[in-house]
Amino acid sequence: MLKRPVRPTIHLVASLVLSVLVLPVGPACGSDSTVTEPTGPQTYGGHYVGGTATGDTNEGAAFARWVVDQDPGHRYYTGAVVRGDQTLGVKVRPNITKGDLRDLLVSLTEGMARTFPGRPIKVTAFYQSGDKLAEANYDPRTGQISLA
Repeated sequence: MLKRPVRPTIHLVASLVLSVLVLPVGPACGSDSTVTEPTGPQTYGGHYVGGTATGDTNEGAAFARWVVDQDPGHRYYTGAVVRGDQTLGVKVRPNITKGDLRDLLVSLTEGMARTFPGRPIKVTAFYQSGDKLAEANYDPRTGQISLA
C-alpha cells in the first residue's frame, strides 16, 4: 500500500514560498552605495539609527556608529564608512554649507585621530550620488589637518 507524503509536500511548498518572499530582500540590502563605496563591501555594521554605519573592523564600525550618532537627525550626513581604521567616508546632504562642511571634516578628523592615535587619517565627504566633495587629512607627526 502506497502512502502519499503529505507533510514533505507542505514543507516543500512552505520553503518555496519563504524563499520567494526572502529573495527580493537580499539584493536590496546591498544596494546602499554607502556600504560599497569608497573601497568595497563592509564586513561589520550596517543600517544604524536611520543611517548607514559600517567598517571593515569592529573598531571601525563602532567609530562609524559614533559618527552617525553625532547627527541623529541626519541634518548634515546620512552614512559613515571606516576603512583600515584610518579612512572615513561620510555621505553629506546637498544642503550643507561650505562652513559647516569644513567644521564637520575638521571635527570628524580630530575625533578619528583621538580614536586611532598615531595613524595618518583621511576623512572624505561624498555627495549622496557618491561623487567626492571634499577631504581632510591628518598627519600624526605634525598634528596638522589639511583640507582639500
